[in-house]
Amino acid sequence: MPTAAGRVARLRGLDVEICPADGASIPSPLACNQLIAINFAQLARLEPDAKARLREAAENGATIYVRGALEPGRRFSLLPFSDQHFEFLNKPADGYQFSTHPILPDAIAGERVSAQLNMPMAVGLDHSVRPIVSSLHRLGFAPPSIFSIEVGAGIAIFDLHPDHDDDGDLLAELSAPATRAARIGALAAVDWAAGRIPAIPVPINLVIDDRPINLDYFNAGRLQAFLQHLDSRCPGIHTDFAWTPTYTRPHRRYLDVLAAHNTGFVWHGFLRHVDHREINDFESQFVAGRARVEEITRQYGVRFQRVMIFPFERDTPRATELLRRTGFVSKVRSMDGPPPANYYRLRNIADEPSYYDEFSVIYRDAIEVLTRDRMLALATLGMPIVALAHPRDLSLRRFRRGDPGDVSYFDSVLTFAAEKSLRPMPLELIAAEVPAAR
Repeated sequence: MPTAAGRVARLRGLDVEICPADGASIPSPLACNQLIAINFAQLARLEPDAKARLREAAENGATIYVRGALEPGRRFSLLPFSDQHFEFLNKPADGYQFSTHPILPDAIAGERVSAQLNMPMAVGLDHSVRPIVSSLHRLGFAPPSIFSIEVGAGIAIFDLHPDHDDDGDLLAELSAPATRAARIGALAAVDWAAGRIPAIPVPINLVIDDRPINLDYFNAGRLQAFLQHLDSRCPGIHTDFAWTPTYTRPHRRYLDVLAAHNTGFVWHGFLRHVDHREINDFESQFVAGRARVEEITRQYGVRFQRVMIFPFERDTPRATELLRRTGFVSKVRSMDGPPPANYYRLRNIADEPSYYDEFSVIYRDAIEVLTRDRMLALATLGMPIVALAHPRDLSLRRFRRGDPGDVSYFDSVLTFAAEKSLRPMPLELIAAEVPAAR
């Protein structure tokens, strides 16, 4: 049975039904937004009436996903979607390229990967098929490994990669050039059928912990230079500062600089910058912290988003439950190990993004982790890219001599964000687009 598409569909939180494929049966009724996954051997065994129903489903808007494995040197038919045949080869290539096919997320469309690896290839197809992924060769010969055919209102996608249920992490597989091409077909087919709009770019956000603090008189100039540099590399980039409520006397000049740029504030602890696992009475800490936040808001005219970043990223289930009960929409933390079970879920496409009745977890990455390959994988999956820094990384600590190179700390992220036209957004709005925590 086909497994690659089923695996991605389950990760996306979609319903999956395993149907018998005895050569005669095709599930009915078929919805126009349905994805039907089948392997090449099953497709060849279908009786003529079943093939006709499969084509009819595609003509009515269904997405058909056909995948390997295939025997090298043999010819295979594209019936009932086309009368074409192709020869299957699996040969060394110099890499592969993603096309600008409309089912591909814009972030990955047109990307080229240079690597020595074996690539599956369909040889002998005419120009009526549309490549999705093609192998690269020095002589320019570029047969497709994944391609599609338009069938009425629907589409048939053919993926020549072997079909197996991989237990690996999808984010890691899309981050690795050696496995990226083999994972994109199932992901694109599932997301297309589910209604995700590939042309919408993912959100981008920069987060700086531990600022502002009290009496920070000497950093306004450095802060101004830093924020101007960010905007020059990626105009409109949004930066959120994590503010601990106990700091109620920041330097007004510091806040004036922030107000002149696209910045915001989130909570950094209920009251103090401490390990929240060691707090016994969260309620009293939160009440005291909320009073401080209200004081800061009145005195300085700033707003705290309903987002929490716990100091040291350490908290307890009781602390998170308090956030839910008191109107917070999200907490932000780094991802330790593989993503959690609901990480890949798609929000209901039919619903408008809303953070009023759901609580989410936003994941962020340190620059050391946030390589271009990882950013490409996140953007392909539709996940926000949130980059983390501390004042020590940016020469924003008091009484520290500035290093001119510190302003470029986020440059790799800014370059990617500008290249892919990502959407700068505050964390509170990003919370409306990520899966709700369960």
